[in-house]
Amino acid sequence: MYYYYNLLLTIIILIVGTGVAFFIDHFSKQLEKWIPKKLLTLTIILILFTLMTSATLMISSLTGFRLMDTAFISSLCFFALGWFTNISKRAGINQASTAAKFITNNQFKYDYESASTSNKSPYLIASFLFLVLSWGISFYMAYH
Repeated sequence: MYYYYNLLLTIIILIVGTGVAFFIDHFSKQLEKWIPKKLLTLTIILILFTLMTSATLMISSLTGFRLMDTAFISSLCFFALGWFTNISKRAGINQASTAAKFITNNQFKYDYESASTSNKSPYLIASFLFLVLSWGISFYMAYH
């Protein structure tokens, strides 16, 4: 019984934490007007990384799972969400820009971004960093 309770609690914490992370990621777009973009991006990545780390610690302590096991699995969840979100965002941009080019007979030249540009979301970068660090530490501890 406790196993299913712990699993449900883990899912709820991951959903709430991811919702807060996406809110921070989208709110950063508004802050770019007042704060330099590089400083803001670095700050947002650090905040999101801290949020992912604290959510993993919270899941581990509340559910009784080992920290390394929790970090190993939760990092996969965070990275998958960041990856799917980044792909869907780019697909939406490409779809809107292609429709605008078609409607205006290829006269639409502004606000166009192709999917091959390197503009990654801070959430994707933070989740990748969390994945690499947690897996690296897990494998290091497993072999030493």
